[in-house]
Amino acid sequence: MKKIKISELPLYQSLKGLFVMGTDVNNRSVKVNLEFIETETTEAVKQATKAASEAEVATGLANNATKAASDAAKLASEAKQKAEQAAKSASDAASFANNSALNAENATNTANAAAQAAQKAKQDADAATKAAQEATEAADEATVAAEKATEKVLDTLGILVPTGLKAECLSRLTIGNVEPIYIKTELTPETAMKNLIFISTGDAVEVGQDGRLTPVRKGYSHVHVIPTCNTALAQSFLIEVGEPTVRLVRSNAIRFTQSGAFRMN
Repeated sequence: MKKIKISELPLYQSLKGLFVMGTDVNNRSVKVNLEFIETETTEAVKQATKAASEAEVATGLANNATKAASDAAKLASEAKQKAEQAAKSASDAASFANNSALNAENATNTANAAAQAAQKAKQDADAATKAAQEATEAADEATVAAEKATEKVLDTLGILVPTGLKAECLSRLTIGNVEPIYIKTELTPETAMKNLIFISTGDAVEVGQDGRLTPVRKGYSHVHVIPTCNTALAQSFLIEVGEPTVRLVRSNAIRFTQSGAFRMN
C-alpha cells in the first residue's frame, strides 16, 4: 500500500458517501454520515434563512406596528387634548348656562318684583286719584263756600266801608279861645264804620282823637282827617292861628253875639 499525504488527496465537492469516525455519548465508537450532516445543515441553513426572512418581515411589521402605535399614540394624545379642550368648553358652557340660568332667575325675580311694585303703584295711583277726586270735590265745595263767604263779606264790607266823607273845618282860630271847636265829619253810607283818625302837622294847632281843635300858638298847621276803613277818602285842611280881632258889621260898626258879647274872629 502506497502511503500519500492528505494534502495530496483529490478535492471532493460533495459530502455524499463520506463518513467520519467518532464516539457517542456512551463512548462507543461510531461513524457519522457526512451527507446527513450536510442535509441537516442545508435544512438548518434553509430554516435559518426562512427564519431570517420571516424575522425581517416580522421586523418590518414590528416597525410598521411601532410607527402605527406611535401615530396612534400621537393621535390619541391629540384626541386627549381635544377631549380635554372639549371637556373644558363643555364645563365653561355648563358654567355659562348655570350663570345664564341664575341671571334668568334673578331677572325673573326682578321682573316679578317690578310687576308687584307696578301693581302696588297702580293701587297707590288709584287711591291717589280717588283722594284727588275727593280733594277736588272738597275744594269745589270749599270754593263755593268761599265764594258765598266772599259775597257775604263784600256785602258786609259794602255796608261797613265808607264810600264818602264830608268834613268841615274852620280855616282860622284865635289864641285864647276856650270855646270847644270840632271838625265836623259825616261818613256815608250811614251803616259805614265811623273810625276816623285826626292828625295835625305843625305846632300851631293840636287835634284830639274826637276831632277837637286846640290853638297852641300863632302860625299855621295842617289837620288831616283819615277814615281807617277807606283811606282814599282822607281830607286835609290848613288852619291859621292868630290874635283875636273884633268882627265889624261895617267899617264903623261892631258886631255882637245874641248874648251881647263881642263877636271875635
